[in-house]
Amino acid sequence: MVASPPSGAWRRSAAAASLILALALGAAALLLTAAAAAGPWTVLQPIPLPKADHTTVWQLVGNPLAPQSLVAATSDGVWRSDDDGHSWNATSITGLTWSVAFSASGQALYAGTARSGIYRSTDGGQNWKRENTGLHSLDVRAITAGPTAVVLGTQKGVYVSGDGMAWQQAGLGTLSISSVAIVADTPLGVVAGSDQLNQSNNLFSNLAAGTSLGWQALAGGDPAGAPVFSVATGPVVVGGSVPPLLVGSLKGLYSSSDGGATWQVQTLAGGAVWSVNAIAFDPDNPQVIYVGGDNGGSSGGGLERTTNGGSSWAVFKQGLPVTDVTGLEALSTSPLTVLAAVWDPLSRQGATARALDTSAPPPVPLRSVSGTPISVAVSPTPAPTATPGHHHRTVAKPISIPAWAVLGAGLALILLLILALTYLRRRRRRLDAEAPP
Repeated sequence: MVASPPSGAWRRSAAAASLILALALGAAALLLTAAAAAGPWTVLQPIPLPKADHTTVWQLVGNPLAPQSLVAATSDGVWRSDDDGHSWNATSITGLTWSVAFSASGQALYAGTARSGIYRSTDGGQNWKRENTGLHSLDVRAITAGPTAVVLGTQKGVYVSGDGMAWQQAGLGTLSISSVAIVADTPLGVVAGSDQLNQSNNLFSNLAAGTSLGWQALAGGDPAGAPVFSVATGPVVVGGSVPPLLVGSLKGLYSSSDGGATWQVQTLAGGAVWSVNAIAFDPDNPQVIYVGGDNGGSSGGGLERTTNGGSSWAVFKQGLPVTDVTGLEALSTSPLTVLAAVWDPLSRQGATARALDTSAPPPVPLRSVSGTPISVAVSPTPAPTATPGHHHRTVAKPISIPAWAVLGAGLALILLLILALTYLRRRRRRLDAEAPP
């Protein structure tokens, strides 16, 4: 007759093993959740900004000629990285900087500051020179560059230039322009958005900017004059003539496929409603678009992607340290690189992140783009002065789990589980052997 082991000892052993097993499984579940949350996004090394209120990264861009070279516009000047965001270096631009942008060729880099006007660099941001000739407002809030022109949005209207060194006032001088986009190269067509409050219209187009042709309000893309925070155009496919146009505002996201003549409201995934601060098109496929926003400075923003030109949207924020997005850019790499600047409303700090979008559709044939830089007429004017004003833009210590750490922790948990089961089995055998006959 085989006797049963002492029930008390066996139950204690079983309980201990069960506890170890439960802890192992729980930890494994947490790590799997963290790995899943990491998603496509990798948090970059924090920019060493002063830990002051509203320390913000407004924009993060990459050099189209060297995608590992990144440049950030922050509340503490311009910072640059030559190693894909693993380390950051301060530049000679130290004041509040709203925007940075590379030229279409990637040879020139521009930075728009709040008090010192526009800066230009020809060595990727290592050295800078102020280029304010003809510029009457030193508060430069937005920059876009095409093959024939560079366009600025300032506290006092729109300015255009053919070489980024001499500027001509192009209208809307009574408005603070928060965003600009080029919709045509010859003649120069521009769409501009203002984020001023109590306006009947905040979105305008001019299909011959820099000439006597006036600006036209685009009411369909800006219902009831909602403050506009972002305007973007995508590439034009072979056979096409008009770039897709997207506008983000306090009231959501609107699109146009005919240069702003007609508009469609874009319904984001889950009916998300937030201020759309940033829009980025895939430079090789206009069907792939990223949009990001916030919830008026509090938590509740997000980042979404479409791969069909806006017919449907899906959440694309897995792995971001926070979900309030202040800036986006997509780079022509394989796989597609997406850069994001984000803001944490709790810590009041900014951060940056990079995604390699391996699930994005491939490039499509695009219309070639070229043209002769425009010429500007610079008239004698008083010396420019900085214009203080309220900007309706939502002004991290991120945590990232490296893949090797997740793998190592997972292997350790598997080993722990094996040890627990081995202990339980040996304990049972020992108790069986020690049982009285």
